[in-house]
Amino acid sequence: MAEINTEKKEKEYKDEYVIINLATEYHGYTGDISYAIVTDLSEKEFLANFGEETKSFRPCIYLTGKMYSAFHDYDKNEHREHTREGDYHDAFAFESSALLLVDEMANPARICESKFTLACIFKKLRALPDNEGSRIYKRYVIGYTAREIAQQEGVSHWSVRASIVRAKPKVHDIFVELGVAA
Repeated sequence: MAEINTEKKEKEYKDEYVIINLATEYHGYTGDISYAIVTDLSEKEFLANFGEETKSFRPCIYLTGKMYSAFHDYDKNEHREHTREGDYHDAFAFESSALLLVDEMANPARICESKFTLACIFKKLRALPDNEGSRIYKRYVIGYTAREIAQQEGVSHWSVRASIVRAKPKVHDIFVELGVAA
């Protein structure tokens, strides 16, 4: 009679039977059946041949050699996978974009969101009265001076400056409304 546990997993199925202590094999197991007996004999044949010798291990579960081999293979694979996880898994992976962004503006979600926000800003700028939106755009996006804008539109540069000054609080309100500024 041989009893195996987790320390003796590599033991091959060679005897007529193997007894497995389920509490040792499966940590935390608290069922009514404490043992499993691995044998290729039927239950009747097993009890006839080894009944007295294994009396203290009953009640028990009977497993075939193929079932035991499947459990054993599963355990070997789990051990191999656990080892692989330890060898190749980076516990401090830099996958979290919140920790280390190389270029936040290259984030596709950020690009789509920014394009939508930008389109909304331009739409609201076009809706501003008296060319205020287009003058803000020319001054701060394109980079023209107030004199250059005045020359293009055929007006005085003072009127362009006054228009931009009036438009700045409105543009700030647009940015706050769209969540771009506080």
